Amino acid sequence: MWRSIIKPALILFLICAVIAGALAQVNDLTKDTIAKRTEEAKTKARQEVLSIAKEFNEIDINSKLAGEEALLKIVKGAYAGQSEGNTVGYVFSVVKKGYGGDINITVGIDMEGKISGVNIGKNNETPGLGTKANPEITDQLKDLKPVDRLKVVKVESDKAEDIQSISGATITSRAVTDAVQAAIDAASILLKEGK
Repeated sequence: MWRSIIKPALILFLICAVIAGALAQVNDLTKDTIAKRTEEAKTKARQEVLSIAKEFNEIDINSKLAGEEALLKIVKGAYAGQSEGNTVGYVFSVVKKGYGGDINITVGIDMEGKISGVNIGKNNETPGLGTKANPEITDQLKDLKPVDRLKVVKVESDKAEDIQSISGATITSRAVTDAVQAAIDAASILLKEGK
């Protein structure tokens, strides 16, 4: 019994314990670097969507969007873009469910309510279909100053707020468009406050 059961089980346990310890050590050594790179990627995304800003100051969206529960479910973060001490726009981190799961989207809105940029981040959309949202959808949204609510349409339209969906990726198209609309709604609240 010792040779057939206990000895192999003990050897496997020791191997697993050594590997688990090594993985914990590697995780401990790299967690700061991973956190730093994650923050750098977020800052880069904010800079891409609001390029005129030199720095970004986080806004407490829970207090600014109080009473807007539907927006708070989608808008996960807000930043005031600053340049030479003046607010030049807002950047929103938005998460919306697409076909393959959550889509992380960063949206920049300038002080006139114009979409200055859209960056589609981490997502699990279908390669070749849903992943086409960047640039097919984002190009339609960039520099748009919507008068009405954004709407996904399947055929080309003359109305600027009508965003043509990607063939075969309507769910993704709608998710990105809804996320950008949530950012527009949040920006309009902040713009009215004059923050």
